[in-house]
Amino acid sequence: MRPTLIAGIGGIVLGHILWLIGISLATNGQDVSFWVLILSAVILVVAAVVGYLAWREYQRKRMVWAAFLGCVPVSPVIFTLIVLGVTYL
Repeated sequence: MRPTLIAGIGGIVLGHILWLIGISLATNGQDVSFWVLILSAVILVVAAVVGYLAWREYQRKRMVWAAFLGCVPVSPVIFTLIVLGVTYL
């Protein structure tokens, strides 16, 4: 159980770092709201693909990879929804 927990934490950290890199690139331009919207769409598509891969690993009983892949999109999706709320509401 310990390797699964560590893999999950690593997935959250990696996802958050990737989100920070992406949002930094999106907010450096002049048309911030456009790039934030494009980045949000990309994040949601990638999150769905990674979630599917995590589900496949879970079905194969590879719990460490399933935990890692399942936790990667958690932080980016949450923070993307927050950024979209702040940007468009």
